[in-house]
Amino acid sequence: MANVSEQGGPRDMLRAGSAGVSRRRATLTALGTLCFSATVFVMLWLTAPVSDELRAWQMVLGAVAVLGAVLSRWFPLGGALAAGVATAVGWALGATVDPFILASVGIFAVAERRESRRFPGWLLGAFAGIVVTALVLGSPPDASGFEDRMRWTLLSAIVIAAAWVLGAHTGHARWEAAARARTEERLRLVRDVHDALSHSLGAIGVQAGVAAHVAALREPELRATLRDVESQARSSLRELKSLLQGERSAEPGSETASLPLTSLLRDTARTAERTGLEVELNGMAGVDALPAAIRMTVHRIVQEAVTNAVRHAEASTLRISATVRDTRVEVTVSDDGIGAPAGVRAGHGLTGMRERVALVGGELCVASTPTGLTLTARLPVRVADGKEVRP
Repeated sequence: MANVSEQGGPRDMLRAGSAGVSRRRATLTALGTLCFSATVFVMLWLTAPVSDELRAWQMVLGAVAVLGAVLSRWFPLGGALAAGVATAVGWALGATVDPFILASVGIFAVAERRESRRFPGWLLGAFAGIVVTALVLGSPPDASGFEDRMRWTLLSAIVIAAAWVLGAHTGHARWEAAARARTEERLRLVRDVHDALSHSLGAIGVQAGVAAHVAALREPELRATLRDVESQARSSLRELKSLLQGERSAEPGSETASLPLTSLLRDTARTAERTGLEVELNGMAGVDALPAAIRMTVHRIVQEAVTNAVRHAEASTLRISATVRDTRVEVTVSDDGIGAPAGVRAGHGLTGMRERVALVGGELCVASTPTGLTLTARLPVRVADGKEVRP
């Protein structure tokens, strides 16, 4: 059997770095829990007045409660039970005044990992057991310590309930953030695949339709059309390959983003010219110096606008301009076609353009007239708030 040697690429290094960050975060969280638990132990355990005979029990039970709170980071239920039992025994012996704060660390972790916000039955049963213990082990109703025990029981109930509510809220917020991130990632992939394929395939469809329906097309012209179709297909495959390679690397889209924007726009214009459109390119001064995210947004906007003009506009002339001003770049794509008699409909392409423009803090306007359709996008030269936007 052949020996296969695998070497980690940029994606592997990124995962290793993320794993290192996660480990450091887990270590810091454990240290923070230990410091918090030690503080509670010093303030609410060691300050409780006990006899010399109970001092050893106080130290042992306090250590178990602290250990349970720390271990609840990895074993929430076990840590909560260990800290809760140690606190209950210590309270019954008069060795602590802790209102189950250490046990609440584990309760918070349990609630954070559960999907339901409802109070679990076992937690209600455990607290009912604490109340019964307070009534059985406490002083008679006419004794001075009975009121203190009941106040402590009520405070414990508040602490436990607050820990559960905060944990459930934190877990739900984390779940929503993860779901939102997954949705955004799916939308980004849909936009990228749509942009990578629709432009070339739309041009291929137009050229193939002309070759199939024009009876007077001579053999040299037919061969030229087939060569254009082949070139478009290869270009589409290269772009799709670049997209997939970007998904496996640490910097998605870096290959395409490194190309000059003027070259990308000229390629898009040549694709439109192969379908019979006359294309005018205006402006372009300074566009190659724009940030990568802005360059790719401009490229995708022009690409999609050209695709729509080729497929739907029935136009003969297409005008493309990209003008860089002090704080923004203005992109305009207009044609002399039929416009949108039934109104501009927000299909996948237009929706994707609006999403891309919104990601960099710009605005998009589509105007339709009987003499054509004009698409205008205004984008900031720099991404708002210093955010890094993936093209």
